[in-house]
Amino acid sequence: MKTSKWMDLRTRFRHILFAIVGLIILVIIATSGFMSLENIDLFDAFYLTIISLMTVGYGDIVPETDAGRRFALILIPLGVAVVTYAMGAVASYFIEHQLSVKVWNKRMEHTIKHLEGHIVVCGLGRVGRQVFEQLKEENVQVVYIHDSEEEMVESLPEGTLRIVGSPLNDGVLKEANVEKARGIIATLPSDSDNVFITIKAKALNEKIEVVARVENAGSEEVLLRAGASRVVNPSTIGGRELVSSVLRPESTDLVNLLIHTKEKEQSLEEVTLQDACTFVGKTLKEAAIRSEMGITVLAIRRGEKLISNPSADEKLQKQDILIIYGEKEVSETFKKKCQG
Repeated sequence: MKTSKWMDLRTRFRHILFAIVGLIILVIIATSGFMSLENIDLFDAFYLTIISLMTVGYGDIVPETDAGRRFALILIPLGVAVVTYAMGAVASYFIEHQLSVKVWNKRMEHTIKHLEGHIVVCGLGRVGRQVFEQLKEENVQVVYIHDSEEEMVESLPEGTLRIVGSPLNDGVLKEANVEKARGIIATLPSDSDNVFITIKAKALNEKIEVVARVENAGSEEVLLRAGASRVVNPSTIGGRELVSSVLRPESTDLVNLLIHTKEKEQSLEEVTLQDACTFVGKTLKEAAIRSEMGITVLAIRRGEKLISNPSADEKLQKQDILIIYGEKEVSETFKKKCQG
């Protein structure tokens, strides 16, 4: 689809360029012709050419010779045709562009209105753009909210679901269909703004997962009390990464590989065991998740308890959250089997 749009754009530009070049050539030929046939200077010849092509006809300068009049009889219809073509090409470009933008906006509004289980990202600043870079590798629908249309066009590729407006506005959050979203990421630089977004999002959807950026350590508790599921301090994470890279470089590289790798063959996933999952009530050894499917269970989240590197005798329970690592296709199959 992008290739088709690009080809249409090139075709329209080609028509405009052809018309402009044709008009310039015609003006040069006509000006030279009037200079030769009417024996007038460059400015008068150019002036006569323009009023002839535009069919203005002020009457202050007219062809005096028979040859000049015959030349004008050929020039005027030819000029009208070229000028009309040029104006039509330019008008067509702008009209089609405006129509395509309106059609896309209508389709986008319709798509967002019917989304379920999507993610809403508030803000496209320095952190927001990094969130976009990470999310574009994931198979998940995302709606981006930002108050600057120019910055959104610059940061997001064509076709990305977006809403121009302030995420602090109730109407904008409703337009993003927060009521049916699975999660919202607040990346605004102001902690108070992120607190406000958290409160508004939770008011619209009590079950939504809210992950908020925080700059001041003192604001973390406020965001958690406001309803944020996770609070992330980019400065703290950056400092921790720098220290780990010096003291434990190989371990840090491995963790980054597991979490941030763009390699599609392997993936790190979270799987919640539903009631109907056949693995519930079995130990990891009995479930044979690793031996038969080649999936490694790195940890199990059971309520508030995190069981890291679980033993083969660990019995799986419903609502356990398994953190698994394995081939992407196999992991997706396992995830669907356990979550329905």
